[in-house]
Order: sequence, then structure tokens, then C-alpha cells
Amino acid sequence: MIIVREDDPRCSELETEGYEVVGYSWGANLRLDDSSDLTMFHERVRRVRSEGFTIRELTSDDLASVSEVEFANVNDYPQSAATRHEMPTLERLNDMIHAGVRFWGVFLEARLVAVTGLERLGQRWNTTFTSVLAQYRGRGLGAAVKAVSILALFNEGARWFSTGGAASNAASLGANRTLGYVLEPTWRTYSMTHKPQGQDFL
Repeated sequence: MIIVREDDPRCSELETEGYEVVGYSWGANLRLDDSSDLTMFHERVRRVRSEGFTIRELTSDDLASVSEVEFANVNDYPQSAATRHEMPTLERLNDMIHAGVRFWGVFLEARLVAVTGLERLGQRWNTTFTSVLAQYRGRGLGAAVKAVSILALFNEGARWFSTGGAASNAASLGANRTLGYVLEPTWRTYSMTHKPQGQDFL
């Protein structure tokens, strides 16, 4: 498997050599500044709260609930050579939070129904994963939990956010676009799917 951005000249070279595209993935960035209008983010959060949900940053006491959400959704993550989601165990989640990863969640009463995690990579905060229980999807919870995380980190001085995923995950792509994330050129995953002419494999 070879992963190359679609604007890389190697794409045509690989295709000439007999490689074929077997998957697509995407990355996106959200860049804000001190004068950015945050009304849209506040509105996303307000709308979800008006429907009876609560949203807040999570602590280590909430990690068992995060693990439960991830376990329920483990088979829903698209898997490819470029986008692999490792099921975070409770131990792994504890390691993440101690390493500085921060989590926000959406609750209905006492039940965690959506979660997102962000880790700091230099000047930017990158989404590690966003997960919504199946029965609560399509209600804007994914966008809302990301919006509240962006608002919190913006208030602490963060101005650059990034995310990404498999092209087949249309819901994730759509949610990030509504929050203003700007897509980079798509990444292509190439595989040699047939034997090139003139080459023997013994």
C-alpha cells in the first residue's frame, strides 16, 4: 500500500506502473483568529442543550463511559490503510488523558451519547476521534461536541484545528464542513492489484 496526496506527481507514475486506487481519505483544517465570529459554534451547542442534552469537558472519571461508547461503535469506523481506528481500552484512554488529550462529551441525563477527543500537535489541536451512539446520530451531536471543544480551546488561545478520516465516512465529512473546516487535497491509497508485464514472481 502506498498513500499519496492527489496533487502529488507520483500519482501518475504509480498508475503507469500498474498501481490502482483502492481507497481515499481526507484531511481538513480550521484556522481562526482573534476576530473570528464564533456565533455558529455557540448556536450548535445551544441547539443541542435546548433539546435536553448537556455538554461538558470530560475527566478521568468519565473514561469508562467513553470506553462504552467506543465499544458500541467499534464496527462503524471505516477501516483502510490510511485510516485505522484503534479501539481505545480504558487503560489506553487513561494514558491518552495523562498525555494531554482532552475529551468533551454529550450526555442525555447521565448517559454519555457522544464524545470527541483532541490532542495538541505543536500549534494545532487534532481530533483523535469523534463518536456518537447509533440511535442518536443525525441530530447534530457530533458537530455540537466538536463545537464546544473548539470554543473551550479558543478561549485558551488555540487558533488552529485539524481533523481527517476515510472518504466513505460522509457524516463525519459533512459535520466538519458545517463547522468551517477546509478540506486539503484528497489522499489516495494505491495497491499493486495485478502483476506488471515483464516481471516474474517466483
